[in-house]
Amino acid sequence: MSRPGFRKGRSAGGSPAGGRDGEGFLGSSLFSQAQIMHLMKNEFARSRRHGLPLGCMLLQVDRLPQLVDLHGAELRVAVRGAVAGLVRDKTRGSDLLGAITDDRYLLVLPHTDLQQTRVVAQRLFDLFRTVEVAVDGRPLALTLSVGVTACDDQKTMFFDSMLAQAEAAVEFATRNGGNQVASFGEAQLREAPPGPAPDSPRSGRRATDRLEGGTP
Repeated sequence: MSRPGFRKGRSAGGSPAGGRDGEGFLGSSLFSQAQIMHLMKNEFARSRRHGLPLGCMLLQVDRLPQLVDLHGAELRVAVRGAVAGLVRDKTRGSDLLGAITDDRYLLVLPHTDLQQTRVVAQRLFDLFRTVEVAVDGRPLALTLSVGVTACDDQKTMFFDSMLAQAEAAVEFATRNGGNQVASFGEAQLREAPPGPAPDSPRSGRRATDRLEGGTP
């Protein structure tokens, strides 16, 4: 049996979910921003309706805009293919990956709680070190930052709130040097100013903002 969050690589003979004639994630490319946002919205609604957990993460290759300025736009294409290939081979068929900007990728994991999402994120992070992207025959030493969140308590009301949480987590990771995995609750706790306990009504923050590691 495969490990949680992973399955064997997908067969190339499968019908693509994101479009026709090989378009979309299963056809070895990524869902577009519009597609992945629509799919995440649908999965979030399903999660709320049936009381199921939903995980998501944002993946960002560190300092990619600067590297693209130095080595050319072909590097961005190569990195996109490398990220898509890694995620396609090491996640489930039900997981969904799309590009929401030129340099940032959204992975949506249905039926996945925060702990499981963090496990998948850590494994992708570890495996990214084995990915080789070369420029003029010379491999680049690329690193990855990952922001993680999940809706497993039915208290997150809107799917764009989940996306904002993942964005806050990946931005926390990049501000702190990159090359790391950060979850939303972890980032919130580490950036919280001194004051009332997080569960205190005077703190201005709800316990639901602390998705991980939040013992008061």
